[in-house]
Amino acid sequence: MSQSPSSEAKRKLAQVRVAVLYERVTDGRLYGRKMEEVIRLLKETKAQFIFRGFWRWNPCPNRPEQLPGRLRWRCEISGYSYRHLEEAISRIKAEIPHIIFCGAVPAQVLQRSWVWNPMTGEVFRYPQTWEMALDPQKWGLPMSKEKFQCLFGKTHFWVPRKWGPEDYDPAKAAAYFPDLTNPQFHKLLLSWAQRQVDCGADAIWIDMFFTQAGILTRLAKNPNHPAVRETWKAINSIIEGIRRHGRRKGKYILVGSWGVGPVRLPLPPPPLDFVTFSPSSREVYNLRLDEARWRERFEMVRKRMGDTPIFAFIDWAGTTRTPLGVFSQRLSPEKQRQFLRLADEFFSRLGAVFIYPLHGGFMGMDAKILSFGKFKFYDALAPEFRTYETIRELAQRRASSGAEPGR
Repeated sequence: MSQSPSSEAKRKLAQVRVAVLYERVTDGRLYGRKMEEVIRLLKETKAQFIFRGFWRWNPCPNRPEQLPGRLRWRCEISGYSYRHLEEAISRIKAEIPHIIFCGAVPAQVLQRSWVWNPMTGEVFRYPQTWEMALDPQKWGLPMSKEKFQCLFGKTHFWVPRKWGPEDYDPAKAAAYFPDLTNPQFHKLLLSWAQRQVDCGADAIWIDMFFTQAGILTRLAKNPNHPAVRETWKAINSIIEGIRRHGRRKGKYILVGSWGVGPVRLPLPPPPLDFVTFSPSSREVYNLRLDEARWRERFEMVRKRMGDTPIFAFIDWAGTTRTPLGVFSQRLSPEKQRQFLRLADEFFSRLGAVFIYPLHGGFMGMDAKILSFGKFKFYDALAPEFRTYETIRELAQRRASSGAEPGR
């Protein structure tokens, strides 16, 4: 008797021993890596799971031809279109049929000037985009929309650091933190995930998916406030919308996000298929992971979410004051290799899978040590880092161990 698509997809994910971060599999023209080489690296590392294989941050066209002039050229050279993604997944799956390809979308950004729904072709511009931005006062909470957007925008460099809430002008901000409960943004976020599914993605990871619920909980000082409950309902609806789109194609789409939100918020955890965590910048720098803290986290996940697979990766953001920023800029290549060995053994022992940083991840606007002397994304093969041999060694050993994570 054959398994259902959901059972088969979950079984494959539960059996993953080797996961690699490769963001994005389509950007090889930037630094001279052909798709054949990408596939070779995936084969050499025995990769079973490609995490963040495509990351949609800025508006992404279906085809480069949709863009004018220099924008079209930049799209082609960086491989940033859904046509590029579809071609890449097709070639990877032809060589490695059983690999799980995980795309990624952000729940924390909506560009001001223009954004589009790749499923319908709808285009949104200011002030429509501002209408989709989160407003705590929508639920009577004690912070204005402008103040919240100003404070959050500073953390992502969307507004000048010198701006105070009284200076905030939504017509000049580069982007906003959107509202998951806004019907139009709800459809937009779904469309970004659905389009990657159409291109062949097997899984979708949603960044900062629980941030809105956490912010509203702190403002309301009550996790049962209507603002939080409505946000939680929207989260569950988005997960189901992604899965429903997959069912139309006869496949079950795995959905994952950060594990902190479902653990901290005392609401029924959403039906995620996997969760992720990251070591802290301090842990990376000190080459020391706090075992008591990690055991407590993972025990809470298992208590609240059962046997949901847990993955750990070295996270990043806008500056070098992040785990990946510290890893790439403050650790020597020798210490980077040391941390990879440490993290691989540590997370496996605790029943999680450490995702090897093969390619991608923004090292920070202020990064000085650049991949191939040019790029602010990490690459394990770059001469500045030289961690690929260690990743390959660890991955091949993990693949041949025959044991599931934590065994």
